[in-house]
Formats: sequence, C-alpha cells, structure tokens
Amino acid sequence: MKKLYALPLASFFLLLIFFTFTSCATEPVPQEVKPEEMPTEVIEPIVQEEQEEEVPFNISFVTRLQEILKRGTIDEAIALYDELPPEYENDVELQLLHASLLVSALRLEEATVLTDKLLVLSPDNQEVLSLSIMLSKAAGDKQKKSAAIKQLLAKNPNHPEANVELGNEQMLRRNFSQSRLYFEKALVGDPENEDALSGYGQALYYLGEDKESIATFNHVLEVNPENSTAYSFLGKLAAEDENYKVAADNVAKAIEIDQNVFDYWLDYGQYLRYQGKFAEAEEAWINAKDLSPDYFLGYAYLAGLYDEQNRFTEALEMYRTVIKLNPKYYFAYESLGMFAWHEGNYAEARVAFEKALHMNSSNISYPLMIAATYLKENNITGCRNFLSKQMRNRDITSVEYSLLRLYYDRINANQVAQKVANTSDRNLKGKGLYYLGLFHEINGNDVLSEKYYTDVLNLNSPMFFEYRLAEWAIAEKQNVDTTENVAE
Repeated sequence: MKKLYALPLASFFLLLIFFTFTSCATEPVPQEVKPEEMPTEVIEPIVQEEQEEEVPFNISFVTRLQEILKRGTIDEAIALYDELPPEYENDVELQLLHASLLVSALRLEEATVLTDKLLVLSPDNQEVLSLSIMLSKAAGDKQKKSAAIKQLLAKNPNHPEANVELGNEQMLRRNFSQSRLYFEKALVGDPENEDALSGYGQALYYLGEDKESIATFNHVLEVNPENSTAYSFLGKLAAEDENYKVAADNVAKAIEIDQNVFDYWLDYGQYLRYQGKFAEAEEAWINAKDLSPDYFLGYAYLAGLYDEQNRFTEALEMYRTVIKLNPKYYFAYESLGMFAWHEGNYAEARVAFEKALHMNSSNISYPLMIAATYLKENNITGCRNFLSKQMRNRDITSVEYSLLRLYYDRINANQVAQKVANTSDRNLKGKGLYYLGLFHEINGNDVLSEKYYTDVLNLNSPMFFEYRLAEWAIAEKQNVDTTENVAE
C-alpha cells in the first residue's frame, strides 16, 4: 500500500497555496484611450521612479518554504514557522501547510494538536478533515476518524479520501464487494486518485475479476510509474496463470521501488521456487525473515524449502522457530515431529505430535507416532498408559483400533497386517503398512520392516507424512548396507 506519510503531501499544499495566492495578484487591465482624448501638443512625459510592489507576507513566506524544501530538510522548513508573525498564527491555509509538513516529518503528535486547532477555526474545511482522518487513523482513534469521514461525506458523498478509507476498512474485513463500491465512489470524485485506483484493483483481484484488475493496475502505473503495489499485484495476477517468470519480473520491480515490504519478498521467493530457482528463492525468503524476524511465515517458507531438499538440521531449526513464534500453526507440529524423529530426538518428536493430536484428534497417525516414540525410548509403561486412553470409545473392528492395539500388546502383527491389506482406503492402507514396518523395526526385524516400507513406497501416493518417513528409513537402511560393504 502507499505510504501514509510522505513529502508529496506537503508539496501539494505548497503548490495549492502558492497558486491560490498568486492568482489573486493580477495587474489591472489598462483602459483604452479614445482618439479624441489624445492631447494635440506633444508633452514631454514625466519620468517617475517605478516603485516595486510589495509582496504580501504570506506569499513570500510560502516562497521561502519552497526554497528550503528544495535545498534543505523538512525540519528546517518547519523551523521557519518560528518567524511567523502573531497575526498569521490562525491563518488556516498557512497552518494547514504547517500541519502537513509535521506529518511528513513524522511529528504526528504536534500535527494532531495543530489539526485539532484548525478544526475549531475551520470545521468545514475538507483539507483539514482529510488530514484529521489520516492522523486519527495513525493514532488508532476510530471514533474521531469516523466523525471526520461522516462530515466529509455529508458535504461530498464521493469525497476520495473518505471513501478510500472506508474501502480499506472493508478490505481488512474481507468484504471485497462493499470495498469495491467505496473505491468506485472515490473514483467518481477523482478518477485519477492513486489510492482509489489501487484499492479498486485489489478488490477486483480478490473478487476474481482478473482482466479488470490488470487494467486497473496498469492505469495506476500510468498515474504513478513508481507504485510498487501495482507491480506486486500484477505479479500475483501473472502467477494465477502460472506465468511465474512474468510474476517474478513484476514483483522484482516492486522490490526495486521498495525493498522493505515483507510480502514482496515472500511472493518473489514463491515465483522463483516455481521456476526451480531454489537458491534464489531461499535468498528471497531469508530477506523476508530478516525484515520481519518476529513473524512466523518467513521461517515457514524456509522450513518448507529445507524440508523439500532434505536439509534436515536446517528444516528442524526453522520449524522450531515457526512454533515458537506462532504456537497455533498446526501444520508445523507435524513437520517438527517428523524432523525431530529423523534426528532421533524422540522426546521432542513426542511433544510435537501431542500438540498435533490436540489440534486434530481424528488423525490416527499422531497417537501411533507418540506410541512409537515411547517404544524407541524403551518406555513400555509410558506407551501403554498413553494408548489405553487412546483406545477408548473407538470401534474395535476398525483398522485404526487394531494398529493401536498392536502397539499396546506388541503381538498379533499378522492379523493386523491382514486387516490393513483388506482396507479399501488407500491412505489408511499406506499408513497401516508404515506402522507395521515401524513395529518390526522397533522389534529388530529388519527384513519385515524393509518389506513394509517398500510396500508403502510402491503405493506411489504420498498423501500422508509417513511416506517420507518410509523413504528415510529405506535410505538409511541402504546407507548402512553400503557402509558395511565398504568396511568388508
């Protein structure tokens, strides 16, 4: 989105006031002299010394402000107000310019005090009300903001700034249809309003009206070629068509304009990854993470990339950070449990799967993995205590109950295998085969464990995380065999 506080706002008021003042300083039109009124004799003109017309103070003051802004800083321009004579202290136009300069300098408390004063001096001034909306929004004063919006709309139902603010509010509520209506009203008031066009394009994007959204964002770039939001959404729209090269090029332009937007780097990494540019995607997501180190999503994207590349230690560390920053992020617990299991951190894996089970009690994978962590630690009592609770209120004829019972009793594996083989649920069959393999692995039967793991892989349907665990188990077995052969 466009930045809230920017020098162009001050420049706008400078030009507005400057032209307002200068338009009033026109010279009188000389009257035409009739021929009969011309003197008959030539009279030597009296040469009088031409006196310079004195420039009004307010005009000279604005001129000085313009000169300072060209060569100096905003704070230096603001300091010029210390020289303002007492009779101009309540000059609405000059003080409105003063308030806008304070906003540009991020001196918001001072700007708010001055704007409140201006609201008393000129309660119907639309520019003052617009500034009040901006400042009350920054301060989180919803009541004051709403009052200013209401006043503006009473005077002008199509007021751009007021409707843009209402459109943004509805956008945050994901009420995109209502948001669109407000942005349309703003565009009636000002067809070239950059914020209204950008908001309208975003509403169209979320409503699935892609062609109109593309046209709108291209129009935004005609109004302002440096609008990074427009490039970002043109990237999203290209990605919708799986044109990831164009998508990446667009968001790269957005980043070139503004390198400090988290979402740009997140999207850029996605588009690069879809092109198979994994190293570049990693760099983009590292930048995202560094921009918002307390937000979990950058770490989650990196975790997924490391997960995909079997970079076990790095993936584990990322998933740990994701959960630390967002304990409610369900999907990370399953992945954390997997990678902790791979590293032999069974206690950590157990805690992760317990969290996952708490969030999704219907997934049979989680209680079976928790039971396996106990057995890996040779904690038979802990395993049985846990499973005795998990088997309650379950259908004793189900495959799920039979698998839990297998880990509880540690007998009758062949009967369970027959039940798994007869199930028509492909995912459940794959899970059952894995837990049969894991059961035999824990009990030292490498031949049977490898057979069941291989059966899992032969299903070619990795819709469950145990498929990855089976891959790891087979790879580890092959690595052990290779090491033994070399040693021999």
